Formats: sequence, structure tokens, C-alpha cells
Amino acid sequence: MRGTGLTHVADALGVGRSSLYHYYPDKRTLVADLLREMLAEEEALFDAVLAGEGSPSARLERFFREQLALFDAWSAIAPLLFELRSSESRRLRPFFRRIRGKLEALLREAQDRGEVGSQVDPFLASASAIALLDGLLLQYFVEPGAFDREAMADALVRGVRRAIAP
Repeated sequence: MRGTGLTHVADALGVGRSSLYHYYPDKRTLVADLLREMLAEEEALFDAVLAGEGSPSARLERFFREQLALFDAWSAIAPLLFELRSSESRRLRPFFRRIRGKLEALLREAQDRGEVGSQVDPFLASASAIALLDGLLLQYFVEPGAFDREAMADALVRGVRRAIAP
């Protein structure tokens, strides 16, 4: 993103600079809007999985699979995502707190139903799951051909099942 101005963005979008400047007076405003939209989409997906049918374990598995399914789309904007995550950490904190809290609640529900072991710390497990997905996204972006996304989803789900087993 550094070295990329609104002129570059307008060219990439195939719109005139004046059209883009009409909505975004500067790059920071555009980036803030993009970040807000991306986080809202990700959280809506997460909420849909949580509210979906099935046991907590089934919803957790669906969460991982659906997140990995987005990697192709996200890898196209990965440089921006990773820069935003470092430069806009203040804006990301509430998002990560909400996501961790929701994932933690799902893990606690799974513990209450005997689907997740009592040795699992739901807060640490939720933070680890998010970190794992972010790390996989980085690898997928840096070297897209390094792993098959579907095979990775299967391996991830198997590993998570073993890690949280009762």
C-alpha cells in the first residue's frame, strides 16, 4: 500500500480519479472504509456460522472450513490486509475482542455439552485459532501453490478436533 496513491487505485478500478476523489478525499479515508467493510463481512460470516444449525463442534468445523474457503478472495488483498493489521491495530482491537469472545462462547458451549475437554482454555483456544488462520492466510498469500486449501482445511479440522477432544 505504501507508494500507492488514489490515482493508482482509480486506475486499478478502471474509474476516473475525480470519481474516486468525490467519495474519498484521501487514501486514509478509503483504507478506513475498506477496513470497516472487510471486518463487517468477516464478522457477519462468523455470526452466521455461530447461529447456524448443528452442534457446537459442527459449527466450529464449519467456521474453519468457511474461513479457508475465503483465502482465494483474501489473498488478492492480502498485502493490504496485513498492512492494515499492523497500521490500524487500534481499530482492529474491538473486532478481535468480539471474535475471540464469540469463539470462546462457542467453545464453552461445546465444553458444557461434553464435546470439548475441560482441559481446554476457551479464551486461549479462540486466540490460537484466529492466529492459526491468519498465519495460514499469510502462507497462502506468499506461496499460493504451497498447499491445497481443501486438504489444509481437512488437516486443520482434524488437528483442532484432537486438540480440544474431551
